[in-house]
Amino acid sequence: MKLAHSSDWHLGKTLFARPLIDDQRAALTELKERIKSEKVDVLLLAGDLFDRSVPPEDAVRLLDQFLTSVVTELKIPVCMIPGNHDSSTRVGAGASLLRNAGLHVFATPESIHTPALFANDFMKTAVFGIPYLEPGEWGAYFRTETAVRSHEEALRLILGAIDSQITELRGQGWQIVLMLHAYVMGGSVSESERPLSVGGSEMVPSELLKPFDYVALGHLHRPQKVSFEQVRYSGSLFPYSQSESDQERGFVLVDFLTEYPTKRFRFEPFQTTRKLRTIEGAFDELVKSETLRGQKQTGQPQDYVIALITDDNLPFEAFRRLSAVVPNLLHIGRKSDWKADAAESSDLLHRKLQQELSDQDILRTFVEAAAPETSTEETRKQDLIWLQEMFEKFRASNKDSEMGV
Repeated sequence: MKLAHSSDWHLGKTLFARPLIDDQRAALTELKERIKSEKVDVLLLAGDLFDRSVPPEDAVRLLDQFLTSVVTELKIPVCMIPGNHDSSTRVGAGASLLRNAGLHVFATPESIHTPALFANDFMKTAVFGIPYLEPGEWGAYFRTETAVRSHEEALRLILGAIDSQITELRGQGWQIVLMLHAYVMGGSVSESERPLSVGGSEMVPSELLKPFDYVALGHLHRPQKVSFEQVRYSGSLFPYSQSESDQERGFVLVDFLTEYPTKRFRFEPFQTTRKLRTIEGAFDELVKSETLRGQKQTGQPQDYVIALITDDNLPFEAFRRLSAVVPNLLHIGRKSDWKADAAESSDLLHRKLQQELSDQDILRTFVEAAAPETSTEETRKQDLIWLQEMFEKFRASNKDSEMGV
């Protein structure tokens, strides 16, 4: 039995104000063709289908078209869960009716007790889905005496509630698959993931997931396995931040072989999807680059590009001038030599984390770190004054908003 695992589509997302809906449509078109050619039995979608809880119309339409095509035309059943960007209520609308058609949506706390069961002449697979909910919501569902404050506590409650069911199914020869949208300890993050909670309470230990035959994870955008071969993130549908540039996008193909308990897992990169690249160098060198100009003349769809220049300051009309060479230029910025790793060991950052610094101290530290080496003391002083004024305006407007003004 073959399963395909995908997640973190973020339909409706923009990147540096550039709508990505056409690129997302192209990726989904390839995904559909690939799962068809691979003769996949079940498609797993592990959350963050949309980029926000109230998605734009074209994003809703694209998801509907894809699911209709896969479920009704290809006859491939789909299992999906909402992620932290989704509205579980909206994603789960009509779930009971849709299940009969082959679309299995796990969107409510109660849905954890109703796995989707798939069987053919060779294999039996049970898919459990855990919708993304805040720890407090899980605490309310299980009616715990003490507050559930972390995702680990919530996951332990959930797994405890379905443990006997899993044991019974495994005893009957079923492969057990879990779908989860979470930050599993050991996973490598990107810039575009929205934090699930404050501090380390968002993390869940990978050891809890070891007993499953496969765990289809969502949330982290880098394709990766975490601690165990069968615990994997498929990665996002498209690169959504600079830290994801030059990374392959694709899906995970899970092959449960008849020689039980043999399993194979492999990442299948997309072949046609446009990529995101980062280029670096002095501005004049990039503008005059024969390599970049040659790429422009190919007539083929060009990758999106983020340019980081090594000049001390951005030249006049830098974006317009470089975009004449790089048609799909999304953003141009100055490359900074400052590294977070170097600062983490400093006493200054330690005191900031302990909140011993005032807001003004933090702003001053930022100005000193971000200002070009050629800037004068007077320039930095004016920059700090401007930044303080902007900060005070923001704080005042935020306070007015909280008061309903």
